[in-house]
This record gives sequence, C-alpha cells and structure tokens, in this order.
Amino acid sequence: MNDWKWNAMSSENIYKKKGHRRRGGRNVVRLNRAALWKRLALLNRSQNWLARETGVSRGYMSMLVNGERSPSGRIRRRMQMVLGVDDYDQLFTMEEDGHEQQ
Repeated sequence: MNDWKWNAMSSENIYKKKGHRRRGGRNVVRLNRAALWKRLALLNRSQNWLARETGVSRGYMSMLVNGERSPSGRIRRRMQMVLGVDDYDQLFTMEEDGHEQQ
C-alpha cells in the first residue's frame, strides 16, 4: 500500500522520488528590464505590442519582464528580431543559481 499521499509530501520528498531532479547549478537567462523599456521607448512601442509580435500572451510577457520566468531560446531570438537588437547581452543577462553573473 502506498504510505504517502500527494498532500502530505514535502517538496524535498517529491524530488527524492525516482525520476525527479532539481535544477540546481543551471544557468538561467533573464530579460534586462531597463534595456527592454529603453528599447520600447525608442521604438515608441508597448509591452503588449512586443507580446503580440513575439507570439506570446500578455501575461507571459509580463512574467518575463518581471523576472518570474526565463525566456526560451526561441522567444529570445524573436524578441531580438522584433526589437532590432543584434547584441544578445544588450537584452539578456545570465544568472547561476539565482545570482547574476558579472
């Protein structure tokens, strides 16, 4: 009989269960918020416009801008193309384990 229930499991136990792994030690890409707003102002465009042109929802774009989500490679490339930015480092920063890399 299964002696543990979904609600009783701590997150630590979930990750110890076979097949689950933590994402520790992984680099995470974040959107450079200040650079994005500067570029949007230069183009006289809105965050909603960027979401539409990039092909993501307004809510998801909001999460990207607020640092709650990390954009996929596909979305990063689309954002660079839509905003006319060639330099990757101008729009994005890399973090390791939640700490920004210098």
